[in-house]
Amino acid sequence: MSALTALLKMDSSRGPGPAPTYSSSHVLLALLTIGKADVIGRHALAKEVGLGEGAVRTVIKWLKEDDYLTVESNGCQLTAKGKRAYSELRNVMPKTLELPRTALTVGREQVAVLVKKKSNRVRSGIEQRDSSIRAGATGATTYVIKDSKFQVPGSSVDGEKDFPSGAWVNLRSGLQPENGDVVIICGSHDRRTSFIGAMNAALTLLT
Repeated sequence: MSALTALLKMDSSRGPGPAPTYSSSHVLLALLTIGKADVIGRHALAKEVGLGEGAVRTVIKWLKEDDYLTVESNGCQLTAKGKRAYSELRNVMPKTLELPRTALTVGREQVAVLVKKKSNRVRSGIEQRDSSIRAGATGATTYVIKDSKFQVPGSSVDGEKDFPSGAWVNLRSGLQPENGDVVIICGSHDRRTSFIGAMNAALTLLT
């Protein structure tokens, strides 16, 4: 089992108890945040991930117990296992992009995430939309890249033609998607919730 797969299964291995106030999408965002920062304090991590102090302490506790991170006087940093999981996550989800409000999905603050070579796992895109909404987002639109075009399953075979927007230039240059990739654009009332919604939507393609 890869380090990332084990991480995604981490919560399900816990014993009975109160429902956690965080989700797997928060855990993924925590992994990305720590990996990018190299070292980060608990308060800064809580702010970036959008969790309260108690919830982020629990996330840190589980990640530490499962050997994904260490906690030193200067903050949290990934272990060798954590770095493997971070590398695996960046391989499958290498880029995210903040967007100004567009007509390509709903929500004032929008975030696009690139998921590599998972277009065969997309059915209608409703699964990703519903998953983003469960995470607190307003919604999400899923585009698969086929024939070098942004396609909406069952709706559009050329999103750039059917939904004209200046955002397409940013998406192509910022994400550099290839055939077989998936681009999920998630929106909400604030940037952090859009990121969490995008992570939750992407999880439907990773698990």
